[in-house]
Order: sequence, then C-alpha cells, then structure tokens
Amino acid sequence: MSACSAPENLGEETWYQVNSPNFRIVTNGDPKAVRALAKDLERYRAVAIKLLDVKDTGKKLTIYAAADRQSYSGLVGAELGELTNGLFDTTERGSYALVNLDGRTGERQLKAREFLFHEYTHFLSYNGNTVHYPYWYSEGFAEFMSTMTFTPDGGYQLGAIPEERAYTLLFTAPMPLEKLLRATTHNTTDEEKTQVYASGWMLTDWLLMQSGKTKEFKQFVKAYNDGADPVESLEKALDMSLADMEEQYGRMFRKGEFELVRGRIPSGFREARPDVHQLAQSSAIAEIGRFLVLSGYNVDELHSLIQYAHAEGVDSPELTAVQAEAETRIGNFDYAEQLLASIPVQDRSKFWYQNVDAWLGLNRQVSTPGAQRDPAELKKVRDKFVFLVNNDPKTASHWYGLAMSMEMLDYPRNKYLEMLEQAYHRAPRQIHIAQWLATELYRKKDVEYFTRVAKPLLMELSNEEEYQQMKAMLADLQPGDKKQKPREDGDRVLAQKGASKAI
Repeated sequence: MSACSAPENLGEETWYQVNSPNFRIVTNGDPKAVRALAKDLERYRAVAIKLLDVKDTGKKLTIYAAADRQSYSGLVGAELGELTNGLFDTTERGSYALVNLDGRTGERQLKAREFLFHEYTHFLSYNGNTVHYPYWYSEGFAEFMSTMTFTPDGGYQLGAIPEERAYTLLFTAPMPLEKLLRATTHNTTDEEKTQVYASGWMLTDWLLMQSGKTKEFKQFVKAYNDGADPVESLEKALDMSLADMEEQYGRMFRKGEFELVRGRIPSGFREARPDVHQLAQSSAIAEIGRFLVLSGYNVDELHSLIQYAHAEGVDSPELTAVQAEAETRIGNFDYAEQLLASIPVQDRSKFWYQNVDAWLGLNRQVSTPGAQRDPAELKKVRDKFVFLVNNDPKTASHWYGLAMSMEMLDYPRNKYLEMLEQAYHRAPRQIHIAQWLATELYRKKDVEYFTRVAKPLLMELSNEEEYQQMKAMLADLQPGDKKQKPREDGDRVLAQKGASKAI
C-alpha cells in the first residue's frame, strides 16, 4: 500500500531548504532531522579543515538530500540509484553532493550522517586543487573520516569502524594488497568496488593510526601524481616491501581492533543554528530541474517534471529557462530561443536568465562554421559574459565562456588566455578547461606551467586518443626528463564522470 501511494514525480514531493553558514541542503526528507545533520556537518567541517590543513574558501556547498531510494533514483537515475547511496561532483559552475537519507529512524539517520561526512571529505580533499589520490586511499580516507562523532564536552572521536565496511571484510575478505594498490574506477567491477572501499579504509587506518609513516606517505602521493608505479613507489616511500605491508594489513584484519583518536573541536567554532523553510512548489521544481540539467545524471526526468508543472499550473519562468538550457545542451538552439523569448521582460534581468541566454548565444556561434559566424552577435555574447563575471566572479563557467567568445573574436592570445586561466584556477579539475589551457601553454612552450596542468590532466582523461596526445605533448617539451614515467595505460586513473566520487 505504501508503494502504491508514493508520489510518482519529484514535483509532487514537499521540498525544504536548510541553510547553515557553509551548507545549503535541499531535501524532501524530515526537515528537523536534516537540520540536525546540518549542525553536525558544521562541526565536522570545523574539525576536518584543521586536520586536513586545507584552505577555507568560504563558499557554500549545496547538498541534495533525498528522503528515500525512490526520490534518490529520480535524481540520479535507476542504475546509480541502485549502486550508490551518495555522490559528489565538481563542475565549472560549482560543486554539489547528494545523499540518500533512506528513512527517518535513528539508525538510518546515523548512516546518512556518515554518507554526508564521506562526501564532504571528498569536497575538502579535491576542491580547488589537482592532487590525485589512488582510488583505495581516496575512498578509504573518506570512510575513515565518516565515522567521526562528537562528545557533549566539545570534543570529537575518530577512527571507529564503518559498520558496512566491516561486514564487507567479514563476508568477502580483504582485497589482495597488490590488487588494491592498482585498483582504479576503470579496472574494478561494481562488485569489487565495495571491497575497495572496505579494504581501502582498513589500509588507510593502518597508515594514519599505526604505521608512523604519514610523512613518508606524502612522498608517495607526489610520486603517484608524477606517474610512478603505485606499488613500487609505495614500497620506496614507506621503505617496506609489499610482503611486509601485506603482513601488517593481514594482521589488522585478524586482530579486528582499531584505536580511536580524540581531540577538541577548534575553540573558535560556534554552534550553527540552521534555518529551515519550505520551498514553494514552483521554486522546488525549478531547483530540481536545474540539478537534473547540471548533473546530467537523469535528464530524462526533466520532461516528466515539466509536464507535471504544466498540468498542475506550477510552472515558472525559471523552469522555462532550465528547459531552454537543456535544449541548448543538445543543440536545439531555435527552440531554446523560443523558450527564452516566452519569459516575461521583467524576469530577463535575473541572473538565471542571463546565464542561459549567454550560453545559448555562445553555443550557437560555436556550432556555426568560422567564416559564417556573426561578429556583432559574438560581441553581444562577450558582453553578456562580462556581466556574469562582474556579478559572480567565483564561478569558473563565466570566465570560460568569456575566454571562448574572445578567442572567436580574434583577441590576442594573451588576452583570452588571461580569462581561461581565471576559469582554470576556479575549476582545475574540469577536463575541457584544463585541456584547452594545456594546449595553449604547449603552443607557448611554457614548459613549467604546461607541466603543472598536463600531469594531473593525464590522470583524468578517459579518451585514449586524447590521453596519448597529451602524453606525447608532455614528452615533447620534456625530452630529457628521466623522472617523467607515465603509468602504463592499464594502471592510469580513468575518470568515471569528470571528477565525481560515489559511495
């Protein structure tokens, strides 16, 4: 009966927005429970920033917290809805996280809390930098951090066993160490991924809590980012053979005991008081529609969302702009233009309209053969991106669009390159931005800057032809660099979806 009465469309749900100093959570779950999660996230953030020694950018992270697996699958699609309980992704328009709250009982809510801590660890580890960690450590460290708890006296505890990972280790056994060290998102099956998370957590716990080799591990990370073999470089950095590490690794599993570390929440931290308000149905539908287009996980859901909004009379100019953006992305420029033309004049000064309008104009010109491009229209596009940059300078996509329009208007290379660099500094993990910048730096023969961009880019490229091309360009500018030894093709990291991380 419950299944039969469940809403069939995301637009039918009641959505809330929970705001705290550093998080914006959009949820159709229990707002009181999500408010409690937001308070814990603020505590976690204060501790994690200090422990990880990362820069506090002050930019809010948006989190979509789905009440159950049905609504979570509506956001990410049926396949990801079954395979994951949370996702983190970074785009040129900012980062976001998702989590499946999966019910409202105390036990389930604790699990959701761990998912959120896990995803926020990815955000802190990867946001604004190009450092890559091996798959086992990236997920293992996020699991290690996810079980952080807080004490009434203003302290925290870290190092508890993640319950689901313990079950995995007990029922499937730890993954052989060499296979774990060489694991990537590309060479592991869906069934093996749970082993990577569980075994990665156990190996990470040994490294951080027992090995006494955290400084040496940093040398491994540097070598790994330079393209060194993941097994040989770890042996060298830790001054241990694989067999010795395997012995320590196996002993941990057999012993089954893991120590806790305790500390104090930073003294300057002040408890957050998140505010909660229910979103108007039209605003909620536009918000969900925008996410579907931005993420690309389940764009097909947008059609039914728009149909529902029309049928119920809760559509909005903002939803129309979202639909225009979706049409722009698949090349239906004329229809996208018709949609934008239907938006009332008084709404065209809104930022959401200006952004879609600028990208429609740019994409139309990009798809037009060079000789047939309209310089007057390109200048209008350029001016639209200047407006976006001036009003929202932290967003990389505005700078990227400005660089593209300037390049098509035949600006000197150094002029549009300045704009492209601004985009790269704000979103260094966006492949298309990094590729363009690397190509421009290669043409300039700027060896040092090109190397800084190209080396991490090699670890992101999933297209084999593009990978080999970038590898050849790197070798061409560094013909005498004996230290540069890119990983064998079978061992390199291939991105699953940009820089996304899933649990």
